[in-house]
Amino acid sequence: MLSRLAPLVAAGIGLLALAQGVPWPPGERLTYNLTWQGLGVGRLYLGADLVEGGWRYRLKLEPTGLAKTLGYGLESESYVGFDFRTDRFWQNLTEPLRGTTRLIYERQENSGSWARVIHPDGSQTGWVSPNDQLLDQLALIYYLRLHPETRQIVAVDYPKPAQGQLEVLPASNGLVGYRFARDDVLVEVWYRQNPQRTPVRFVFGRDFGRLEATLVESGR
Repeated sequence: MLSRLAPLVAAGIGLLALAQGVPWPPGERLTYNLTWQGLGVGRLYLGADLVEGGWRYRLKLEPTGLAKTLGYGLESESYVGFDFRTDRFWQNLTEPLRGTTRLIYERQENSGSWARVIHPDGSQTGWVSPNDQLLDQLALIYYLRLHPETRQIVAVDYPKPAQGQLEVLPASNGLVGYRFARDDVLVEVWYRQNPQRTPVRFVFGRDFGRLEATLVESGR
């Protein structure tokens, strides 16, 4: 009986250690107002949960008003390992008059990583990289909460991995910000300077425009 319980106990201890080693609580839920090109498009929900082997981050848009009528949508899910780098990631982006673009990424153990993009017309493109230390947009938000000293990153992106320098922005209203801008990719995140390093504002930018999220509620 004890021999059967031992793996479960070990796994529980591992998850507890993983939870205690980060500034956010398991089950954290953050709610944001989201704008696209300056227009309100709805509420954005961001969450973090402990799972076997690491963490799962989830993001989902609840569109309102014209964005809902037009069918705008955004949903993504990221799984990271004990190194907090992306193991698996998918994102569905639905744009009015264009359709849904789906991005799928996966890290291969000791053999790099790959991504596949399924375009609205059903065509597919993709890439393979020898690098397995990539961060998707969700993983980057949390990675910087844990490792604010990070300055170089390789990001999961549609046409190919995006590699570059992370810019530290001047403090503003008690917040500290970071920006990654490379080719047509823009990720900008602002954090409270509290123990939780709560992300209170972030921006995603691509050819689909500028999405800006502002925190309105936090909890579990």
